Amino acid sequence: MADIYAYSYLDASGLVKTGPGVLHSVTVSAAAAAVTATVYDEVAGAGDVIAVITSIVNDTKCAIFDVAFGVGCYVTLAGAGGMATVAFE
Repeated sequence: MADIYAYSYLDASGLVKTGPGVLHSVTVSAAAAAVTATVYDEVAGAGDVIAVITSIVNDTKCAIFDVAFGVGCYVTLAGAGGMATVAFE
């Protein structure tokens, strides 16, 4: 049976999940400007960095992690017009 993950779509920085969990993947899409998503093991945009993913103009990047987080999962987006989809448990 296939794994089923919860997901969160972000078009701005935001909290994905509070408490412990598992970060499965992050997909970052950029339009007119490059976009960088920084994923934190925290409930705000600071603290322990889990990952940094950058997508260049008019491109999409997807990264698989399958790593645990303890405090929460928070994603910051830097760059105009960017979006991210975060899959997690």
